[in-house]
Amino acid sequence: MRFVSLRWVLPWLVVLGACQQSPDSPSEDTHEVAPLAGQLLTCGALQVVRGGIGAGQGITGLATQTLSGTQDRWAEYVEFAANSQVTCSFALPASLTGVALSAAEVGINYRGPSRAEMRWTFEAWDYSTGTWVAVGDNTFATSWKWTASALTLPGPLERFTSGGPILVRYGTAATGDVSQLDLLVVRVQLAGATDADGGTTLDAGTPVDAGTAVDAGTAPVPWSGVSSFTYQLTNYTHLKLDEIAGSKFDLAVVDLSRDGTSDYFRADEIAAVKATGKQVLAYFEIGAIEDTRPEWPQVPADLKLGAVAGWPAEQYVKYWDERWWPIVQGRIDQAITAGFDGCYLDMIVTYEEIAANAAGTNRADLARKMVALIQRVSQYAKARKPSFRVMPQNSPELVDEAGYLAAIDGVAMEDMYWSDDAACTQDWCAQNRTNAGRVRAAGKLVLTVDYAVQAAHVADAYTRSRAAGFVPYVSVRALDRMTVNAGWDPH
Repeated sequence: MRFVSLRWVLPWLVVLGACQQSPDSPSEDTHEVAPLAGQLLTCGALQVVRGGIGAGQGITGLATQTLSGTQDRWAEYVEFAANSQVTCSFALPASLTGVALSAAEVGINYRGPSRAEMRWTFEAWDYSTGTWVAVGDNTFATSWKWTASALTLPGPLERFTSGGPILVRYGTAATGDVSQLDLLVVRVQLAGATDADGGTTLDAGTPVDAGTAVDAGTAPVPWSGVSSFTYQLTNYTHLKLDEIAGSKFDLAVVDLSRDGTSDYFRADEIAAVKATGKQVLAYFEIGAIEDTRPEWPQVPADLKLGAVAGWPAEQYVKYWDERWWPIVQGRIDQAITAGFDGCYLDMIVTYEEIAANAAGTNRADLARKMVALIQRVSQYAKARKPSFRVMPQNSPELVDEAGYLAAIDGVAMEDMYWSDDAACTQDWCAQNRTNAGRVRAAGKLVLTVDYAVQAAHVADAYTRSRAAGFVPYVSVRALDRMTVNAGWDPH
């Protein structure tokens, strides 16, 4: 672990007022992150709640990014002592009071220990609940090199502005080392505004659609025009997507990986499917993890909540824990890198199936935490690629949660009419159909997946699904083949 000389001495509680002097111009080798288009907010007051900051340093050092590499110019950054916690206040200008925001992010330039060495966290104050909301940590950072990034504020955004300025808290409870910030700002974008370059790269990371050339083939079916789809997660012929590419379906759902582990589909493979006019969604879980996945060793034991019923190699996870977000974020990045049109999110039902007090709260809170994660997925993905689609599977009752509909582009439903050739007649079946209908009435795409092989059951599922305005598909529960149901699916 690297320690730097401590040049800070401040009392336990200090408030620094805004300083109006002009910061120095950035050096030529400054490592910039593409900012969110819109309004830049700088820290107007810094409150040291615990620990201290560097002697003679103040909020001026947080207003602009001037350092890169291992540069160390004391006056241009703020150093935070170990076991410190500070709060910065970012006031909205009068012109934005009451104006709806479509996006917001915390812009950072960080130097200090890596996440593995020592965790430093960023949080934002939620006026509606009176609690701090996790925004991110130093996972993005290279040890003791200036690393720029941006962390998305999870919606709904009005909770961070409804009671006053946006408040961002930064700190650590660890005692190992110090950290430094050369930039701590908030960027907000007004509803209806877009980035000047067509998209924001929140952490200067994954390129969008690298290697994809879909314009060389058939124009893709528009999202609103999708009328058929296929869904296959394993057993791809020769480990390739040629069979799916050769089909006539409008949309295909496939796993991120051809083998369920780390052999991810490449951008040229996804581009070849898209060139046939299809939209392609990447399947991955956000409420559980299988032991075959490459991230499995990265998930701490205390983050796992026991095996999923019927799937002993799969564990529920504490999806609300900030340590889980890097796993989900990595999967989004992989999907965008490979050129997928969107993501198909499974194990939303985790919030219903784990113990009601698993988060130390109750079932209603677990539902809100799942919606918050889906919102975070949506905001992060769409900031990188605005056309990226977000399609959760199951749990349509979340339509009642604030912000859920705005975060999704549709919902997929299993066992709507038939479950392994058994009719779905339980009360929850009717409730699912009703709530899925509400999602459809809101203008969202609804996919239905039924599991049946008997011809009469297949016909019933297609007929009833289409009558409700949904898009049906019937296959086997293993989802290990592309099923083409004669007379119902396109040939």
